[in-house]
Amino acid sequence: METQNLFKEDLGARRYDLDWVRIGAFMLLILYHVGMYYVTWDWHVKSPAASHAIEPLMLLTAPWRLSLLFLVSGVATGFLLARLGGGQFLGQRTGRLLIPLAFGMLVIVPPQSYLEVVEKLRYAGGFAEFYRLYITGFHGFCRGSECLIMPTWNHLWFVAYLWIYTLVLYLVVRVAPRIVPWLRRLAERLGIRRIVLSALDIRLHILGRY
Repeated sequence: METQNLFKEDLGARRYDLDWVRIGAFMLLILYHVGMYYVTWDWHVKSPAASHAIEPLMLLTAPWRLSLLFLVSGVATGFLLARLGGGQFLGQRTGRLLIPLAFGMLVIVPPQSYLEVVEKLRYAGGFAEFYRLYITGFHGFCRGSECLIMPTWNHLWFVAYLWIYTLVLYLVVRVAPRIVPWLRRLAERLGIRRIVLSALDIRLHILGRY
């Protein structure tokens, strides 16, 4: 079965609704991570004025925030697979995910890790010296039995996981292409049930914290 025939819809038109869902999901993600600086939960760095004030709002997003991101990414992956086919799909998806991941690990993440060891371990060295340790995989920044792994992707784990899921999907399409329409029908049947369970999970999550 050809990859292009796994989906019935005409995928030529851009889905602007999904674009806005993606934008909203990432805006929520940014606000959530900014909020982590001001709540009492453990984080890389903390505000001296951290409090419980916004924790209830952040807990509301906990059961579905990441699910929404994976949902949007999954839909985009499905559209890309149907448009490009298996071979081009894997190559293009790998470039779109692994190159930004490598850039993030080398440029975006190191300042965050540096500030973390300065605050938590009272590291007195400069950033240049820390970056040399970061690149060479130094494992001496420890607090108790927990050591900072370097280099690290920190919160870019989502990108790494997406690439793994992409690889699994590619193998499934190559080995057992008929399973894709079956999974799609299953997802359509479980859609409403998932929404109900997510709503219940939100209530249970909040009740469990307070």
